[in-house]
Amino acid sequence: MPQKAILDENITVGMSAHGNYSVTQQALQSLFNSATGDFELILVDDCSPDDTRSLFLEAKNVHAKTRVLAFDDNKEYSGSLDAILSHAAGDLVLFLSNDIYVTPSYLREIIRAARYSPDHGIVRGCSNFVDNGLSTHNIPIPPELTGWNDLAEFSEQIANKHGGEYLLDKYLTGDAFLVTRAVIDKIGTFDPLFYGYFADHDYGVRARTAGFELVLARGAYAMHNRSANFSYLPKHLREKKLGMRWSRIYENWARFKMKYGLPVELPYTGINDIDWDSLSCREYRQELCYSPPRDYSRYSID
Repeated sequence: MPQKAILDENITVGMSAHGNYSVTQQALQSLFNSATGDFELILVDDCSPDDTRSLFLEAKNVHAKTRVLAFDDNKEYSGSLDAILSHAAGDLVLFLSNDIYVTPSYLREIIRAARYSPDHGIVRGCSNFVDNGLSTHNIPIPPELTGWNDLAEFSEQIANKHGGEYLLDKYLTGDAFLVTRAVIDKIGTFDPLFYGYFADHDYGVRARTAGFELVLARGAYAMHNRSANFSYLPKHLREKKLGMRWSRIYENWARFKMKYGLPVELPYTGINDIDWDSLSCREYRQELCYSPPRDYSRYSID
């Protein structure tokens, strides 16, 4: 097994889940296989319909410095991530979706990228599936890989080939990313205007407007278990969730247009069709860019 990455007390790792116990368990196990040290771990149960809450509580037996928040209503990805950003104590805060399987080299490379320059405000890595569709971000997993050890070795190969290579992103794709304390101090947390979709894209625009760079660390590679949070559901629930997803995308696209003064009639044709540079080159205004952290401590459980 590859040597674990050492994460000190200056690093917070957060993960949230709305159900899908088995995939979440694998994601947590990948983290524990990959990391050691006195890092802070924040786990958010987003009103799961299964026993995910117990899984997160059991994580305290593996990593003592773990805090669990449990929502009594579904606050979506945006609400869960807002809670993590609001309560994180670390100078570096790494968010992981519950379908992301990390490796030691992924953790080392993404932290290395964040510490390379104070301009590197938000850092993400590569995986087998990033929904921006860009070839720089998407690297297929060899079909012969059969388990986490194989994944860790493949990730190490990517790190050896591309370690220390950084590309600028135009926008944030937020399935897994690291944000620095300087960014949180400057722009705060997620804007509650958005429920689910476009909250991460808005956060990236605000970070760029505040003078920070969105960075792709090409040497950081993790596996994204694509469609895992849909495929485990029965067909009728899967179709219902997919329909709700697109409904929320269009609703939040309308909110995004309203916030940034885009034409009301502008259709959503794809994330890469948006003029991110124009949105991000505006003058920094605190009332537009800063969203204060919120107190979620009432959801904390032992």
